[in-house]
Amino acid sequence: MSRWKIFSSSLLLILWGCINNVGTYPSGAPISTCEDMVPRHLNFVPQTSSSPYFLQPATLSVKAGDKLKIMLSSQEDAEFIGFMMQARSPKMPGEPLGGFLNLPETTKAITCGPSPTATHKDRNKLKNLELEWEAPSFYEGPVVFNATFVQNGATFWVGVESQPVTVVKRSLPVNNNDFQGGISTTKTPVRLTTIPNYTLKPETKNGEKSEPIYDGCGSIKSCFGIPDGCVDSKSCTVLATTFVKGDNFEFELMAKNSSKGSPKYVALGLSDDQKMGGDSVMECVVDNPSKVNVYMSSNIEGKKGNERLNNLSDKVSLRHSKYSDGSIYCKFTRDPVTTVKGKEYDLVQEKYYLLLASGTSLKDNGQRVGWHDIGYQSSDSLRYLSEVGSLSGSSDLLYRLHGAFMVASWIGFTSAGILLARYFKMTWVGKRFCGKDQWFIWHRAFMVSTWSLTIAAFVMIFVEIQGWYSETSNPHAILGCITTGLAFIQPFGAALRPSPDSPKRPIFNWLHWLVGNCAHILAIVTIFFAVKLNKARLPEWMDWILVAYLFFDEFKFYFVNRQMIGCFSDGQMEKRVNDFPMKDMASARTPLHMLDRKRDAPHSYLRRFLLAIYLTVILILTAVLIVIIVMAPIEEHWVYKEAKKLLVDDH
Repeated sequence: MSRWKIFSSSLLLILWGCINNVGTYPSGAPISTCEDMVPRHLNFVPQTSSSPYFLQPATLSVKAGDKLKIMLSSQEDAEFIGFMMQARSPKMPGEPLGGFLNLPETTKAITCGPSPTATHKDRNKLKNLELEWEAPSFYEGPVVFNATFVQNGATFWVGVESQPVTVVKRSLPVNNNDFQGGISTTKTPVRLTTIPNYTLKPETKNGEKSEPIYDGCGSIKSCFGIPDGCVDSKSCTVLATTFVKGDNFEFELMAKNSSKGSPKYVALGLSDDQKMGGDSVMECVVDNPSKVNVYMSSNIEGKKGNERLNNLSDKVSLRHSKYSDGSIYCKFTRDPVTTVKGKEYDLVQEKYYLLLASGTSLKDNGQRVGWHDIGYQSSDSLRYLSEVGSLSGSSDLLYRLHGAFMVASWIGFTSAGILLARYFKMTWVGKRFCGKDQWFIWHRAFMVSTWSLTIAAFVMIFVEIQGWYSETSNPHAILGCITTGLAFIQPFGAALRPSPDSPKRPIFNWLHWLVGNCAHILAIVTIFFAVKLNKARLPEWMDWILVAYLFFDEFKFYFVNRQMIGCFSDGQMEKRVNDFPMKDMASARTPLHMLDRKRDAPHSYLRRFLLAIYLTVILILTAVLIVIIVMAPIEEHWVYKEAKKLLVDDH
């Protein structure tokens, strides 16, 4: 009996080998198959099931006479032993168009009418095959790549088509962005088939391989990363990719170890707007030191919170995950239509904003994601998920202007205004303008600028966040509101000041001084806390610039050294404070005690020289801080430029 089993098994193996080999064409498809592209494998017929193989052009637009790369690939890296591919026009379905150039060693071209057809030339197994096609110079219009894939002698698929590729005249300007979307803007978008897993890994200048997740970004899949613009340089801290695979949408999420720490989660939300709240979220979470799982969750409407939806766990399927060196990677698929809290998410028919986030903490014993301290970004526009192309982050212009205005106000204008009011009342004596002392004119101009920019920045941030929001661990928002309140009332208090001879004038002077200095101190403290804000994306070393400002700002107290600049004694200083020449705005009368002032206090030139130095340094510090804020994250900008330079040098 055992011999019979051995004999039967051997016979079956021989028969299977015959099926796989007899009747196939190891040297490529014959010319007789040019028209119908059907293999003549004994009496076997093409498969009627969905093909595991697919064709993916690198772009959906090409100029006449230009070259285009096409990938022949499969789901789950399935191999094939033979293929045949032509480029055809829907207007002339039986005639191949264009030609194939620089074919790989395992392929060849056969003559099918006026244009060649690509096919295999041996029995070697193939996968992820890239071919180069040249568009005809005389043709204008759509082209569809048509292929036959042979898995074995008995199993093959005929009529596997790519998305249409548009051939345009060379004389016409082409905007590739118009075509890379690969989908119409109607409610019935063109569905992509599946997307290949490229194995090519471009090398950087130091010989390191780029990460595979970046392969195909912008040409065969959509990529969205943090910081904005990092996809081109392959330097993202957080990255999401989306593409269609079979009947499901496949996503990849990655979050790298950063200065904030090792990520505990990376999440991608689908939203109708660019704000968190009422969104469907897919999250990859580190459940233990080495295991990453994928979950569905939802951002709570009207609140800054998230809740996991365990009842929807079957709507996502984890394909691959990894946690190493403090970085997360996961690949998963999601059903094209899901219902989240009564709301239907149709990834085929509807457009969405993408919300990408990553953080270093989890809440409720790992059941909820924590604050996105590593990064958060929303896409700049609504997109179909099947559209192919790189995504840009939403504009954070108001955030940047808010920060720049506050720095200009409190480090620039306020520092200069306080200095002039405190130490330059006896400078430029007799050189009055419109009945006012020079120091007062400049003091008022600087403080009005502070007031205007502060109010503008305060309004901007509330317009941007559309309401009140404050990180629980960071008092920046609360301190900012207090600072703005003090700044707001300061000019109204100044308008109510009594005359210089009034007994209430000393009280006003001290109150005016107290409110102004408290606002200034709180503003600087608030800016320190702003450096820690996740949305600000400011480098930690910005703290040292602020510390340098504080030390330098103390330099102005040297102005009171009577040996250096001839200031008054303490008693005289008190008299100067009480004689603060801010007379009533409604009065045109000049105080009598000011008519006797004919000369500057001693060492006026030295005071002016030191003032010039002080203002110059303050201007430089303010400009540096504003550049850091506007260009944030500035460290990633440096990385981006260097990485882009390396890529250019490699080519």
